Amino acid sequence: MCYCITLKGQNLSGTLPPELVNLRYLQNLDLSRNFLSGNIPREWGSMEQIQNISLLANRLTGSIPKELGNISTLTTLTVEDNLLSGRIPEELGNLSSIERLFLNSNYFTGELPPSFANLITVKEFRIGDNNFSGKIPNFIGEWTLLKNLRIQASGLEGPIPASITRLASLSDLRISDLRGPVTPIPSFANQSFKNL
Repeated sequence: MCYCITLKGQNLSGTLPPELVNLRYLQNLDLSRNFLSGNIPREWGSMEQIQNISLLANRLTGSIPKELGNISTLTTLTVEDNLLSGRIPEELGNLSSIERLFLNSNYFTGELPPSFANLITVKEFRIGDNNFSGKIPNFIGEWTLLKNLRIQASGLEGPIPASITRLASLSDLRISDLRGPVTPIPSFANQSFKNL
């Protein structure tokens, strides 16, 4: 039985194999910092035990397949620093166990799905360096476990929702380059930040 595949920085090329779905007990898949290209296989949405998928720093294109929203066991999804584009599928709001969702440094467009309001387990959320549109959604202020929020140059507009100031666990907040008119910054007087 195979529980873990870690092939970071191995100069791998080619495309991601859909057949990994046949590894029924796979829990951790880390293919970061390679030269992998092509699309993320929609078949991966049938992985039954997977907890971590890290595809950081490759050359992946296309959009995130909506089928990934079926993975109820997934705690970490990292697609940071690729060439992915399109809208974020509404179905990702079904990731009932997600703790870390890193979508930064791609070419994603559109608004963040309203279904993301359901991601109440998320602790780290990064969407910077993209082409999103719309305002920073108020539902982020309902993510009570959130510790790390990064929205630098995401394409989103202000204002910063006042509800974010009530997130007691938030220790790392990075927001910059918001589109639209300049708006007042809410008071974070009661927060203890490591990075702001």
